[in-house]
Amino acid sequence: SAALSLFDLPLENLHLKLTIEGLEATDRFGKKLGSLLRPGSILLLEGEMGAGKTTLAKSICSALEINPEIVNSPTYTFAHLYPGKLNVSHVDLFRIERSEELDDFDREDLICDEGITLVEWPTFLENLLNHDPVLKLKFNITETDCRSIMMISNHPFYRPLFEEGIFSGISSNCTVVETP
Repeated sequence: SAALSLFDLPLENLHLKLTIEGLEATDRFGKKLGSLLRPGSILLLEGEMGAGKTTLAKSICSALEINPEIVNSPTYTFAHLYPGKLNVSHVDLFRIERSEELDDFDREDLICDEGITLVEWPTFLENLLNHDPVLKLKFNITETDCRSIMMISNHPFYRPLFEEGIFSGISSNCTVVETP
């Protein structure tokens, strides 16, 4: 039987799982990902505390000519806007406990339609983004210095990110998997 091409899989079943070892590999992945993002990209960063969400945000910002030293989690302000090659809205909804709490925000308070939006703890915002191009990154700590990141999207906007070999050399293990 012929091998399946990425383009033979329906988008909603297209997932890319990366195993990333160490901060340097996380940095390389973030910079590569950041260099491939287009205006309007919305990334939902999911994972437990300490899984690497903010570290990845720093690397993505670095690829967009934003000093990573100024990037930190906006836990108390909910959102920071960083000017760069593309502006980045960095959102942290850790303190949101109910979706109604988001009613106080206008879309432009959180989402940067002309740039990139990175959302940590996106649970309550996700349902409001049904018609937006969303890329989900699910972080899992597999060992002390090792993370698996599942990259998921059902939007054609992100198809180039799922091309074979796009992240080669960054991760020790990079596989395309279908949803079980």
